[in-house]
Amino acid sequence: MGKNKAITELGNILGNIIIHKILTKHTTKPESLCHLRNELIAYTDTALEEAREFNWNDSDVEEMRLEILANFKRNIKRKYPEVKFTMEEVEKIIEEVIEEIIQPTI
Repeated sequence: MGKNKAITELGNILGNIIIHKILTKHTTKPESLCHLRNELIAYTDTALEEAREFNWNDSDVEEMRLEILANFKRNIKRKYPEVKFTMEEVEKIIEEVIEEIIQPTI
């Protein structure tokens, strides 16, 4: 897999991580918390594995940041329109996830 495809794929996985982090904080279905946390762990493990495949420069990280945000916006509205959150919160979580998963490979 090429680096551009990896950025897209990893951006999708990281976008799902962001969605699950938002859902665990703002879910309207508390009975889903255990399932959400388990999926969050699985997505994180997959993202860490895929992130190790390449060395990421600042340009790659910026491209991934845009991909993460696009994936998040597309899927949160489509699948979870009832969940309320702020974009500032989303941007903060994106930065935390990048720091946790991508930055160690730079």
